[in-house]
Amino acid sequence: MTGDIFKALGTGLTLAISYNPLAAVFSVPIAAALVGVRKPSHQRWVWACSVVGFAWLIGDGLRVLARTRDVYDGLSGMLAASSPGWAQYVVLGTWAVSGLLLGYVLPVWTGVFVGRRVTHGTGWVAAASIAVGATLALSAIVGSLGR
Repeated sequence: MTGDIFKALGTGLTLAISYNPLAAVFSVPIAAALVGVRKPSHQRWVWACSVVGFAWLIGDGLRVLARTRDVYDGLSGMLAASSPGWAQYVVLGTWAVSGLLLGYVLPVWTGVFVGRRVTHGTGWVAAASIAVGATLALSAIVGSLGR
């Protein structure tokens, strides 16, 4: 049972590093610019989370949902046939959460971290540019790992 959990988590992480960098490059700077100021309002946080969520859904979420439907219907599995049924859902959950965190949330957080420390009202520009740089760097690193 423990081996099944680790195998499912490893497979999910392997799938998570294949996130869609194009969706991330277009959405991450917008979200980082929205909240990369000194004191962002609650409405800016809502908009930033909406941008990231929608971009993840378009970029990666629909693939995860399609595979979830395939697993539910019993049409395909991402693990060996001898693995338990619940392990397939662990793979899907790990894939979804890790892909969202790695491809979208981490670059936005990096941009916001830098943008809040910039003075003279240009924090949103710094946040957007750092977020794009982080996205491109992560995409290059992940792309070099291969799959």
